[in-house]
Amino acid sequence: MDRGVTPGWVTSAGVVVVAGKGGVGSTTVAAALALIAARQGADVLLVSVDGRPGLGPLLGGEPIGPEERVLRAFGRRGRIRGRTIPPEQAFSDYLALKGIGGVFRKAASAASLDAIAAATPGMEHLLVLGKIKELQREKAADLIIVDAPPAGLAAPFLRSASALQDIVASGPVRTQADEVAEMLADAKRCQGLLVTIPEETPVNEVVELAYDLEEKLGLSLGPLIVNACWTDLPGLGMSPTAAAREQGVKLSRAAKAALDVSAQFGKVRMEGQRRQLARLTELLPLARIELPRVPTARFGPAELDVLAAALAVEPTVPS
Repeated sequence: MDRGVTPGWVTSAGVVVVAGKGGVGSTTVAAALALIAARQGADVLLVSVDGRPGLGPLLGGEPIGPEERVLRAFGRRGRIRGRTIPPEQAFSDYLALKGIGGVFRKAASAASLDAIAAATPGMEHLLVLGKIKELQREKAADLIIVDAPPAGLAAPFLRSASALQDIVASGPVRTQADEVAEMLADAKRCQGLLVTIPEETPVNEVVELAYDLEEKLGLSLGPLIVNACWTDLPGLGMSPTAAAREQGVKLSRAAKAALDVSAQFGKVRMEGQRRQLARLTELLPLARIELPRVPTARFGPAELDVLAAALAVEPTVPS
């Protein structure tokens, strides 16, 4: 990949929320996205909502926590900063924003958040989103990438603002909900990046999540990322016996049996992948990027480079 080119979709919004079913690689996609932008000189803030400390080492830095830290730097300006946003810290920051300072703020945030959250479902999510909204409004980074909770929790997380709009008529909570909802519905300020793998359950969930976010929240969706795709190479449909004969190789009975099992496994996987990609084309009319499966016992910075190179392209519209 030419590292001198950044696809337009990467920085088309100030905030990118990356979400997908647990296990599909949404966290690694978020890290790869940060890598693409930072290499081109962008100041990137990577926020882990669930507080996954592994994001830091994945990018060659220290584990991340509530305190912001630089994970990686490129040239004079490009860098990736990482942090988590615990709800209690977001609440304390909110009180500070409202002019409540010092010791009283610490006491108020410690004593009242649990009670407020219990009485107001979705409040903790709203506080985190409200902090992200403030960071975007303050232009705290050129690009803020949010590693959202897994798909089953991503929708309630992102819907928290609209849910509270339905039950809170006025006051600071309503104002915060309105401002967060406004950010989520503004394509220049925020977009969603959904991640899946070509398997039935993840595909079902990403389709449901996409319609939920776009229709109910008005969240603009970037290209669909289909992760861990098996490479469809020419000749894979040939039987091991025929391939060996073509190459002038004689197989033992044991080798032939082992290769037949392996070939059948590969055939079934490829057929299943084609079927799920076809379902995505039919059910989810989004441009998409297909990322390769990266076989490794431990996914680290070197593998992340491979993923970033595959991600840094213009998406295609399947036909």
